[in-house]
Amino acid sequence: MKRVKFMFLAAMFTVCVVLGACSDSGSTGSSSSGDGDKEAEKITLRAATGLSPQHAWWAESMVPWMERVEELTEGQVTFETFTGGELVAVPDEADAVKNGTVDVALILPIYQPDQYPMAEITMLPLAHSDTIIGSNAWKALLESDVELADGKTYTEMQFSDFKVFPVSTTQEYSISTTGKEFNSVNDVKGTGLRTPSRIHENYSEKIGVNSVTMPAVEMYDALSRGSFDGSYYSIADWTGYGFQDLFKYTITGVNFGHFNAFIGMTQEKWDSLPENVQEAMTQAGEEIFIPGAEAWLTRAEESIKLNEENGGEFVEFTSLDQGVQDLINKGIEETWLDYAELLEEQGLPGKKLITLWRDIIIEQGGDVPDTLKNLE
Repeated sequence: MKRVKFMFLAAMFTVCVVLGACSDSGSTGSSSSGDGDKEAEKITLRAATGLSPQHAWWAESMVPWMERVEELTEGQVTFETFTGGELVAVPDEADAVKNGTVDVALILPIYQPDQYPMAEITMLPLAHSDTIIGSNAWKALLESDVELADGKTYTEMQFSDFKVFPVSTTQEYSISTTGKEFNSVNDVKGTGLRTPSRIHENYSEKIGVNSVTMPAVEMYDALSRGSFDGSYYSIADWTGYGFQDLFKYTITGVNFGHFNAFIGMTQEKWDSLPENVQEAMTQAGEEIFIPGAEAWLTRAEESIKLNEENGGEFVEFTSLDQGVQDLINKGIEETWLDYAELLEEQGLPGKKLITLWRDIIIEQGGDVPDTLKNLE
């Protein structure tokens, strides 16, 4: 009897050991599952722009990019968005990303030439370009592996603090006035134009135009009062400010630069993201790039139609007086050289940069005045 009791107890002990082992095995599996959950942890990123939510860069590039990232990650990544300066004002987006106020932003480096002096390169006037050419050239420059100085590429020299996702440039800038026509060189001289960058200020000086500096949001009232004659501006962006009702004379067929931007986050933030999220962001960036550029073309068509209905006139550059054409082209050539010299004075590779930009523009289907083609 005692032997039977002993065998029963031994058997029960064995069962407990086995059950314990099974229990331990189940705990390990749960832990493994937990690690998998951690890899797919929900990520909420704060995204911002100082621009209005209707601006083409936000509505047609940034928003589609965020939506595509959310779709590709199946909701793992979501975005909390801030626009119109409610959290970050133009041009403070880059600083807001770097100090952690936001995780990702639409960054406009041209507005901060003290920090990003080579960002203005896309604002150099051209003999020929359009939104697609300018956008592809900007993307090619950001992705270029050409070493400009100290073994560094353009992006490494200017935007090393950021993981950069290129977005399209604006449509080319044109000269538009409230009615003043450029029928002769004397008509050009003394014209008052609002200038959006240092490059345009320099160019205006070359052709005898009086430069007026003010934010775009203040232009409508000033133009309505006749404070100056017009502006360098992208036709596609007129409707955001009502300029289609004011401009009566626009020169087309010559390009006064493209304003650029990019979606950016810090390299540290980028490195902290799971690989699948990085892949989704990269794929989304490629997918939204050309549609974002095409949106500017659609907006330009709408602006032109509205402007012509209000009596606006669009004049092809090659139809202008030859003296006016020569003046404008000479100003383009001198502005390129002056910009290179300005950068060289700051210890930056100005000559290499403008040569690289010239080559990229031509490769993408654009053109520059003949003198610039001979630069070495």
